[in-house]
Amino acid sequence: MPYLFAVMVVAVTVALAFLLPWLFPHASRSLLFLTGVLVVSARASLGPSLLASFLSFLAFNFFFTEPYHTFKVADDGDVTTLVFFLLVSAISGNLASRMRQEMAERRASLARISNLYDFSRRLASAMGTEEVLDALADQLALVRPETGGTLRILIAEGQEEPPKERRKQGDDRLLAPEDLMAAWHQVERNPVVRGDWVFHPLATDRGRIGLVAMTGEPDPDRFESLRSLCDQAAMALDRIRLAADLEQAKLISETEQLRSALLSSVSHDLRTPLASIIGSATSLLEYGEAFSPGDRRELLATVAAEAQRLDRHIQNLLDMTRLGQGKLSLHRDWVDLHDIIASAIARLTDVLEGLRVEVQIPDDLPLLWVHGSLIEQALINLLDNAARFSPPKQGQIGIQAERAGDEVWIEVRDQGPGIPESERETVFDMFYSVRRGDRDNRVGSGLGLAICRGMIGAHGGQVLALPGGLGWGTRMRLSLPLASPEAKP
Repeated sequence: MPYLFAVMVVAVTVALAFLLPWLFPHASRSLLFLTGVLVVSARASLGPSLLASFLSFLAFNFFFTEPYHTFKVADDGDVTTLVFFLLVSAISGNLASRMRQEMAERRASLARISNLYDFSRRLASAMGTEEVLDALADQLALVRPETGGTLRILIAEGQEEPPKERRKQGDDRLLAPEDLMAAWHQVERNPVVRGDWVFHPLATDRGRIGLVAMTGEPDPDRFESLRSLCDQAAMALDRIRLAADLEQAKLISETEQLRSALLSSVSHDLRTPLASIIGSATSLLEYGEAFSPGDRRELLATVAAEAQRLDRHIQNLLDMTRLGQGKLSLHRDWVDLHDIIASAIARLTDVLEGLRVEVQIPDDLPLLWVHGSLIEQALINLLDNAARFSPPKQGQIGIQAERAGDEVWIEVRDQGPGIPESERETVFDMFYSVRRGDRDNRVGSGLGLAICRGMIGAHGGQVLALPGGLGWGTRMRLSLPLASPEAKP
């Protein structure tokens, strides 16, 4: 095809010289033919350009040099012109062809660099093993057409385990198990040839990760390029494994911290009410007759109050376990917020003793489609938290509810010291108080607010810690959507 193109260009050049003699006088016709040679050289290789030079020389001699229509030359000056024309056209065609070849090689080199850049970018952004293997398979597919055959990528789960096939391209040629095992034990940093297969290692300084198996004629000139690709993929796979190991180590560390915090919370928050219960019960058993009826009633009230306190701690632990395992199920019904708040206050009679509780709920507040006991438990946790941080025996707690668009806001305010702005989000973390190391008697297990957020979140709402405003320390807001049985079955 390129040679036919050369012949056609020469034919067009002859036609232009005949049809436009006024535009191309005799002195300019050699330049016209030289231009045709350059056109062929710019579009084809060296062979067609030399053919165009020779055909142009013959055509110029046959049609435009006296005597016409023969290859004889009458004038010695025309002989020199023809010789120089042939020499210049050959040199020009050669230079143009070399320039074209150089440009083609540069374009191919630029394409390879661009592909390598895209490959490196895909590896850098890969978050999992599958993404790395996809990128490596796509990049090796650009190389495989030059060698032909089959491509397989095999990854090992451990150093002593044989790699398993994860990617395959090409035909269904079988990979003999003995070749695979031999290559796996032999390969280090250099390719291994076994029969028709060439095994390229996927390895880092930390050890082998896998193999790339390719069929076809082994090309030593391409080994370095393939090694570079495999090394980049191996480093990306190693990075992902290191990240997974780090995440696992972090998870184990956090689990140990939570276990330690839980043990600390249980030992501190459960032993205190147990000690009161045991002390009161022992006193009644040993000295019951010596106590007056009023003292016995007071000791029994202590047992009941501390037992209720112990029950709340155990309930919080159970609720936290259900939330952590995702086993918290909602049993919704229509409930009146007045009833929920009244029940929560009644269950905290001993905790709220000496504190003034003011409740403000509009009469037209709609019923809530919620799991009533969970909302009550969330309010109990907020009230218990507010009571602990309120001034003892003289503080005030405010409970206010209002409708805000498609939500109902329930706010619990106290007159405590308030929560710094930087900690208004971290107070909802589990065991937050324990991690702060604050062991004064006002600090609980650090589970109450975390459980409260989990219960409200299960209803599609949220819990926020806000500044209390004038005369108040902290304002905790529960927001619950006004859902319906159809929208929230």
